[in-house]
Amino acid sequence: MIDIDATTSRPTQRQLQAVQTTADLKAAARVVFARQGYLNTKITDITSQAGRAAGSFYNHFQSKEEVLAALAVDIGADADEIAGSPSEQEVDTEAASIHDSTRAHVAVFWHTYAANRDIFSAIEQASLANSAFAEQMRAFRAEQFEPWVSWLTDLAARGARLPADPAVTAAMIAATAETMIKSWHGDPEAGVDSLTHFIAAGLSVSSGRR
Repeated sequence: MIDIDATTSRPTQRQLQAVQTTADLKAAARVVFARQGYLNTKITDITSQAGRAAGSFYNHFQSKEEVLAALAVDIGADADEIAGSPSEQEVDTEAASIHDSTRAHVAVFWHTYAANRDIFSAIEQASLANSAFAEQMRAFRAEQFEPWVSWLTDLAARGARLPADPAVTAAMIAATAETMIKSWHGDPEAGVDSLTHFIAAGLSVSSGRR
């Protein structure tokens, strides 16, 4: 339970310090994972980077996996923020062309993945080493892709051709996007456009809509 100062109804100084320490540990973990990889990272590497005592880590996280899962949640929140920004908002689903709605979803994924590729790499490494963590991330990923599944279900109802059911199609699109992002070295917006054309062309074959 969170301690709240009864006279002010505001977080106590101790709580604020705990929040700051948690943020510092997550920020340090990002730096260390990027620098030396998840598997080569020790908890003491994270606390050293954060300028904290080694034992302080366990007041906030139980393991490397737990801090990595917390970073994944932060990425999900970042994606939601990008999706809700005026430049990335999707037009009304009923009026959206397959191309436009595809670009809206691809752009959010591209920018989120590109900004956090070191964390995604760490998640891949951790998943290979820990089956329980891998299952946790599969469930988290499925939750994050629920908007995609809804979008693809709607497109299918409007006549778009999906290569598989919406959930599998979403996973296929994401896998394609990940591969392209990892190898793309040009303008990100050009990459988003190229990937959008590729995906939308396949989805629009049977309906003839673009």
